[in-house]
Amino acid sequence: MTTRSSVSGKLYGVGVGPGDPELLTLKALRVIRSADVLAVPIARPGEQGYAFELAAPYLRSGQRVERLLFPMAGDLATRRSHRRAAAEAVLRHVRGGSVVAFLTEGDPTIHSTFLYVLGEMPADTPVEIVPGVSAVTAAAAQAGLPLVNGDQRLAVLPAAFEEDEARWQSVRAILSTFDTVVFLKAHRMLPRLLPLLDELGLTEQAVWVERATHATGRVVRDVRSLCSPDNVGGLHYLSLLIVRRPATERPDAD
Repeated sequence: MTTRSSVSGKLYGVGVGPGDPELLTLKALRVIRSADVLAVPIARPGEQGYAFELAAPYLRSGQRVERLLFPMAGDLATRRSHRRAAAEAVLRHVRGGSVVAFLTEGDPTIHSTFLYVLGEMPADTPVEIVPGVSAVTAAAAQAGLPLVNGDQRLAVLPAAFEEDEARWQSVRAILSTFDTVVFLKAHRMLPRLLPLLDELGLTEQAVWVERATHATGRVVRDVRSLCSPDNVGGLHYLSLLIVRRPATERPDAD
């Protein structure tokens, strides 16, 4: 993409929260309703988009919606090609003078599709990020779990990266060192994580949250049950695992 542009519109990256439409912020609502174009990431052609679903109750009649394909392809070149195409589509609207609200679930600064588009924008593109409620904090709230307090430490890891063997070796140290560890999008890695949690005596301290705060979401405290034959293939992509060491192992932070 060119590094020079003549831009008259503006791009907003808008976090719409993790699943409950009532968790959109007042600013997110204002930006969404005033936008000329809503840019919506989708994983497959024909989808409405999860972020669109959360924002849909608040849209103005007739607002333009641009759905942008971000396939979950194994081929990195394919993913990058679609990211560039999405960014170019957004930039065309902005250059044409439109205010574009790029909708993303959770918060735009945490593992969001918006960051791929942002990385392709020319330096002089007017951009504003509207933070949203993250799945990490929403899941902890839904499960009634404190994340950290005082001098306790929190680690947030994308579980998919643990497929890298070298990085996987660091997980044991992280689980042994941090008071709370959150594994994002852990649906495929749970069978591998469970033996390590058993070894470290942390399985009973783990809580699974699927589609946090969404009407169809769930909280599972018996994480072993998730690996039963009845659950094979049934774990949702938008899931995370919170592992919190027992209070007796954490220093007094008063």
